[in-house]
Amino acid sequence: MKNFLLNGLLRPVLKKNNTFKNSFFDQTCYIFGNGASLKYIDFNYFTDYPTIGINHLILHKDFQLLNTCCYTLPEPMSFYNYFKNPYKLEYEKNIMGNLFRSQIVRFPKIPLFTSFTNIFGSPNKNTYYLHHFGKRKPDLNYLDICSEFSYLAGGLYAGIGLAISFGFKRAILVGCDYLMKPKTYGHFYSLPKEGQDEGSNPYEKLLDDCSSKINLEIISVNNSSSWLSCIDYETFTGSAAKYRENTEIINKNNLLELNKAYEMGQHLDPILPKDFLIEV
Repeated sequence: MKNFLLNGLLRPVLKKNNTFKNSFFDQTCYIFGNGASLKYIDFNYFTDYPTIGINHLILHKDFQLLNTCCYTLPEPMSFYNYFKNPYKLEYEKNIMGNLFRSQIVRFPKIPLFTSFTNIFGSPNKNTYYLHHFGKRKPDLNYLDICSEFSYLAGGLYAGIGLAISFGFKRAILVGCDYLMKPKTYGHFYSLPKEGQDEGSNPYEKLLDDCSSKINLEIISVNNSSSWLSCIDYETFTGSAAKYRENTEIINKNNLLELNKAYEMGQHLDPILPKDFLIEV
């Protein structure tokens, strides 16, 4: 009954998404994640295909260089001024939500795809909403951006699900480091994080299921291998990878807000060294 009522209420909202179905039929796209390997990536070499951007990517100084066909932040209740901190289970000011809102308004022409729970919080009129209607596990049988969209478990799921829905035949993944062998931890916006994991691929089922719908490849920095077909960065771009710190690729004010969110326990990655003084 609940889903029946939701479907009735949301049908006009979700119907707007129909314009995107197969809108890039048989084309190639990039899907940009948030992995630490983005510290080595020069965005100037990735402007030839449309890009699907995920989560924190919008905070990168060079985001505007990309030919972004859509940006997705699938996390529910992301954009409200106050939220329930998932780590502390307390209600508090939503530092990350306000930071995302401040960046999204800078790119009003880029379609934003997010959970329908953000319908009263999105700062962008060019926003499109998605809902799983209880289908929380990714399933190709429920991959309808106008109805049951089961690919909302995280940014990579949403990015791949949207790429399939848009009709792309090939997606080149950039900065999706959890798909490397071994998995590499850390993010482009945070301090370097030590550690690799030789264990199993957490996205194995996702990749296997999607292989019948889309050809997935991944950019490899420093000759890393992957669960997917790898494209060497230097071979692809004709240029050697060059490392940059997060302080070089993220606006100072945004770094301070990220660090504040970390100190409040709203995300788990340290952003700035304790003794680091940043001039604003």
